[in-house]
Amino acid sequence: MKKNRLEKLEALRGFAALYVVLFHVLPQQILLFGVNIGLLFRFGPEAVIVFFVLSGFVIKYTFERSADKSFKYYFIRRFIRLYIPLFFIYVLGYLLKCYNAGELANPEWGSLLGNLFMLQDVISQKPNVISAAYMGNGVLWSLSYEWWFYMLYYVLATRIPAEKLNKWVNIIVITAAASYLIYPFIANRLIMYFAIWWIGVRFAEIYLQGGAFSFKKVMPYGGVLLAITCILGLNLYLNFSYTKVYSYPLVAYPFIEVRHFVFAIIVMFGAIAWYNLKWVGFNAAFGVFKYIAPSSYVIYIAHHYLVVEASYLQFVNNKIIEYGLYIIILLVFSYLLEVVVYNKIRKQILG
Repeated sequence: MKKNRLEKLEALRGFAALYVVLFHVLPQQILLFGVNIGLLFRFGPEAVIVFFVLSGFVIKYTFERSADKSFKYYFIRRFIRLYIPLFFIYVLGYLLKCYNAGELANPEWGSLLGNLFMLQDVISQKPNVISAAYMGNGVLWSLSYEWWFYMLYYVLATRIPAEKLNKWVNIIVITAAASYLIYPFIANRLIMYFAIWWIGVRFAEIYLQGGAFSFKKVMPYGGVLLAITCILGLNLYLNFSYTKVYSYPLVAYPFIEVRHFVFAIIVMFGAIAWYNLKWVGFNAAFGVFKYIAPSSYVIYIAHHYLVVEASYLQFVNNKIIEYGLYIIILLVFSYLLEVVVYNKIRKQILG
């Protein structure tokens, strides 16, 4: 039973990764019997929110079940999980840039350094960003959030008594959101988004305790998310002029933050509702995606180069076949890198 429940997380992870690919590839308008079904694939930012919630669940789950809770043990495993596949993607991005330029290209050392220290974000859509995503690979923005969520979680989980932990998280995320009204930058943005990641932690707590998921149990935290959403709504009102600054205002400051938190609330309460409906229809809709979950991380971080910017199959002269082949190549590449290569390197490092 527990395995089946965790398989649902795997299926969602695989689905979210493939959905982000389709979000970046498919046109906004796809007419089917006069209905624009392309709108169904316009929620890529929301798929990233699903990743955050799943990540919070997995980190809490694995940390609590780990016999070794030292920082060294925790740090090494989080580091190699995030950075080893990412190293290959950095190299891939640079090699493709050299190929397109027909010569050795500028490696963008400043951007690379910013990304290595996980300080990147989408510089064209948010204010006061320290570093752009390396080689234009926009999805890398979420990795900086993930990394600092990992670090923040460890500090909080090991320094604050368990009975006070949720209270302290509530305080710091709301404080970060309030400061976002004054000056939005990397620190308060990351801490504010930690509230979304913490949804997964709260779900994992309930799961590990063997309790049933209910609206009553998550309602207090729903209030925290609602408070942040209201603060961000005020921020949208006060800084509405920014919607004319950015080229894509629906996925940029100050609208995107509201959009993310509204969807996070939907995810939290939607998951509870679906759980109480015995997950009716889940396997039919998402079950198949569990098979690509083991390579979903690389699918996510590699698709910009292998699908979105790919052009080497243009001679096919059929966009559907061309991009279908790109996606197949992406899936094979992702499997080889994440399931085969990464696991071998991981075993060598950890013994």
